[in-house]
Amino acid sequence: MKDALKAGQMIRGNLRAETALQVSENHNQIQFGWGAAASRLLATGDKAYRISTMYIEFENCDNPGDVVTVPDYTRDAGREYYEQLSGSDVRDFLRVSLLAPAVIAVETGFEEIMPAGEGNQLTFYTQTQGVAGYHGLPFSHAQNSKVVGAALVVSPVPVDPTKDIIVARGYLPTDGQVLKLAAGHVGLTWRISLT
Repeated sequence: MKDALKAGQMIRGNLRAETALQVSENHNQIQFGWGAAASRLLATGDKAYRISTMYIEFENCDNPGDVVTVPDYTRDAGREYYEQLSGSDVRDFLRVSLLAPAVIAVETGFEEIMPAGEGNQLTFYTQTQGVAGYHGLPFSHAQNSKVVGAALVVSPVPVDPTKDIIVARGYLPTDGQVLKLAAGHVGLTWRISLT
């Protein structure tokens, strides 16, 4: 089991959130859901198991300068964490589709060993959308909604969130949590390297 866990260290990435006024970035954690989704995709070629969604976690703060506590979590934490947010008065998440398929590139330092036309780095992009979270909490500048983290998600049945698989999670540093602006969205870029 330990050797299997070490393999997960060869898949790493960064979550980046930005608005016109702020940029913040931090490392992510690959969840055990990665194995389930990757196995289906690699073994069957079923495109339904591609990463197609992000969960964007936010908290409505009393004041714009409030620091949001980041939850502790382990690699086995999946959708159940996001479901239990239904009981929160301040924290929710947006379930949003990626704005485009992942971009494939070569990670810096691997140019010599990657075959021409291939790559080992995936970049996913989306932005906040809508005015309410999955559980109904408002997402707006007026509520001091602050983006604190996100998850990369496989949605094999797009209309059935109960089938979603959490592939990776990441949280922004406490000094880099991003407020929703009055005009505009928070853009999220997630880069995963497979080495």
